[in-house]
Amino acid sequence: MLFELLYGIDIEKFIGNMFYFLLAWIVFDVLTGLLRAMKDKKVNSSINFDGLIRKAGELLGVIFLTLVDLYLNTDGLITKTGVGLLILYETISIVENFKQIGVNIDFIMKYFDKDKYIDNERGIK
Repeated sequence: MLFELLYGIDIEKFIGNMFYFLLAWIVFDVLTGLLRAMKDKKVNSSINFDGLIRKAGELLGVIFLTLVDLYLNTDGLITKTGVGLLILYETISIVENFKQIGVNIDFIMKYFDKDKYIDNERGIK
């Protein structure tokens, strides 16, 4: 573990391409969130800043999971699980953003809480 801390680890060797997929999904979620805010006319720098802090926290969580993984010597299992759950979280957020933007994804939205999403065109839930 000390060697990895001093000289770094190759994240791609450790957990594969999942980390890069997570980064792409985070960027995509931020972009869809900005589109959602623009559509709702609620673009706000403090809300955007809070969201960016939350995304930075996710990446810090991956670093923490990697350190735990190295300490327990589980060959990336803990980090892969955490990154997989974060990808699922980001996917749900992206789907919610698409719904609020107005993209017709009713075939997926049947699994979500219908009372949470307002149809902005008609003003109904």
